[in-house]
Amino acid sequence: MRGEPGANPARYESAVRRWFAMVRKEPHALVAGSLLSVCVSLPVATAGPARLATARYMALRERGESATYRDALRFAFVESGGAGWLMGLTDALALLMAGGCVVAMLSDGAAMALRALYSGLFVIDMAYLASGIYRYPALADEPGSRVTMMVTRGFLMTLANPGWTLLFICAQLLALVICAATGVGLVALFPAASSLLEALAYEEMSSAYTEDGEPDFEDTQDSPDE
Repeated sequence: MRGEPGANPARYESAVRRWFAMVRKEPHALVAGSLLSVCVSLPVATAGPARLATARYMALRERGESATYRDALRFAFVESGGAGWLMGLTDALALLMAGGCVVAMLSDGAAMALRALYSGLFVIDMAYLASGIYRYPALADEPGSRVTMMVTRGFLMTLANPGWTLLFICAQLLALVICAATGVGLVALFPAASSLLEALAYEEMSSAYTEDGEPDFEDTQDSPDE
């Protein structure tokens, strides 16, 4: 098990160390995954399945398993039962709603009560978008799972670990700035690097509350006899 039970700095540091190790070990996998992810995402509507495919591809490669992006695409577009499409759509809707809330809050004619309401909705939308760090890797790690369960799991993990989630997002933003500064890195490195960090973040955080260190969200309630 990595570190003590519960979310802690050791788990965050472990995820970041593993991320750097993978970047050094298989830069070709990041380049291939990034370029293919960008190509698949070009229609925009396919951004959800592309993110799901990249998360699965990078997670399998980090574990040392033989994986191809074609297999990951087959999983995202066929085997997942449309879950990638649905999560991509909900992300787009949440982003639009967050933008609408900002516009409404900045409106001169908005009453104080409405501003408070829109502020609350904005926080919920942003929390849902942040939960994508866990939602996509969760679905990629458990083929056949119900998308509603994966969405709920990701959202609860975000609420349970707001600080660590923010740190992972900051690490992604730092990677974005570095890749953007190199120009070509924004397309050739960032998409797969971001998905890899999400996969590692999910693995570390999901195993934080189990005795053996393995993800286990099925038995969420103690039995009466325990």
